[in-house]
Parts: sequence; structure tokens; C-alpha cells
Amino acid sequence: MSILYRKSITGCESSCIRSMIQDMMNFIKSQYELTDDAEYEFRLILNELIANGTVHGNKRLCNKSITAQIETIDQNTVSITIQDEGCGFDYSSFFSNAYPCDVDLYSEGGRGLKLIKAICDSIRFNEVGNQIKICKSVRKKSLL
Repeated sequence: MSILYRKSITGCESSCIRSMIQDMMNFIKSQYELTDDAEYEFRLILNELIANGTVHGNKRLCNKSITAQIETIDQNTVSITIQDEGCGFDYSSFFSNAYPCDVDLYSEGGRGLKLIKAICDSIRFNEVGNQIKICKSVRKKSLL
């Protein structure tokens, strides 16, 4: 495992968040061969995780930071870790049926994470619940 990318941003403005997502997407596309579907999925993952960290974790407090890290797990697997400065949440409830996403399709709460869980190979939280790490299969660009 090796860290390929690490960046922190402080702020809650949408332009700050979009800039981080674009920077991360540019990096991922420079390292991996992405189909259109894979690019869409990575953009969705980054949007959801960074927005969740900003809105729910950091409570939209603009003096708080989000830290992102991209690691290579093996030749065909990438890991993305997003950490906020919030107090975390009870992620064990997330993996149970405590967050049914089909009860009210338009309500906030859990829908984005359930979508992320569906398109990633794995999803883990740190003990506190203010850091999420996903792993996803991807194809490394050839060195030719």
C-alpha cells in the first residue's frame, strides 16, 4: 500500500469543495484507466463523501478541514479516505436497517452512503465515525 495523494482543505464554500473534487478526479484519471461509468462512479463517491464530511461532520463550519487521501492497495484496487473534524456518528446503525433509504425517497439521511456502499468493493469507518475509507477496483494505466 502506498499513498499517492493527500490534501486538506479548510472551508465550507461549494467552490472549495468542487475544487478539491476536481483535483482528486484529475489525479485519479492521470493514474487509472477509467471507463465513462467508472469516472461517473468516482465523481459520485467523491461528491458524496466530501459533502457528507462538510455538511454532517463539520456542520458547515468554515473553519474546519476535510482531509482526503488516495492510496493504491494493489495493481487493481484504489482506496480513498476522507476525514472531517466532526465528532463522528454511529456507523453501526448505518449498516443495520436503521437508515432505510426507501421509506422516504426525498428525505435526507443515509441514501448517499448506501449508494456509495453499493458501488464500492468495501467501505469502512474509523472508530469515532469521522473518517471513511472506501476501496474500489480500477485499472492502472500502463507505463508505455
